[in-house]
Amino acid sequence: MTEHKIKIAELNINYVATGSGDPMLFLHNGGGFWYSWEHQLKHFAANYQVFGIDWPGFGESDSPEGMISLQLLTDVLSEFIEKLNLVNPILVGNCIGASAALNYTIQQKKSIRALILFNPCPGSLIFPFKPLRTLIASVHKSEKRKKSMQSFFRFLFTKTFVKSQFPKVLFGKKNDPATPLYKRYLEKLKDERHTQSRVNLFFSVHTFNMDIITQNFEIPEHLLVWSNDNKVTLINRHGRVHRKLLGTTNYEIVEDAGHLCMYERPEKVNQIIENYLLKSS
Repeated sequence: MTEHKIKIAELNINYVATGSGDPMLFLHNGGGFWYSWEHQLKHFAANYQVFGIDWPGFGESDSPEGMISLQLLTDVLSEFIEKLNLVNPILVGNCIGASAALNYTIQQKKSIRALILFNPCPGSLIFPFKPLRTLIASVHKSEKRKKSMQSFFRFLFTKTFVKSQFPKVLFGKKNDPATPLYKRYLEKLKDERHTQSRVNLFFSVHTFNMDIITQNFEIPEHLLVWSNDNKVTLINRHGRVHRKLLGTTNYEIVEDAGHLCMYERPEKVNQIIENYLLKSS
């Protein structure tokens, strides 16, 4: 798959495209890159024109100044679809990619063929303790305090034991450091720009709060998928909350997989997507 660049919001956005047919977009998780959808891109290229996008600040896309917010991702997705003239696309997203796909569908009120959401970002709920959620929210009121906290978290992510937890926290119990995706994550750990983007996303996570995204909006038809060994967005806490907020009727669980279930269990994930597309056609 050949990588391309497209200018969106004054940023060079990296993406891959292959196959032919109806358009199908794959949107990655926070801190990741299009490559996490490698198996799906190859599989669905047989019948669709498939795209994998690197979000701003990640992969080989340019980094924005300031927050990597839900609205920024939504605007990038919207302009990407418009510039490439993609009609009735299928949107498949993981974590922040799922949230952006949902937000785009709600805001734009444009026709899409199907919406498939893997492990949507829980927003501020990703912080398990309410005092921490309150602290992070208060940081935005002071630029000086914000910069100090960002410096602290850059140190935490790169110079402490926290570094050793990434990227294995993204995978399930049977994670394999020898896989190409795992190696790509390790390589990106050396990239200061990527680290800064993770910090910026960390401080923007409140913009992904699902109750705000869905407030006073009609929720579009969708498939919600959660992986049972997910250590980033927890199935028994975040999964249950999201399913209730979205009023989900189509729900699937990927067993024995973590946050990157599409890479760990590609055959199962491909089957789930295919079955839903057949059902919704």
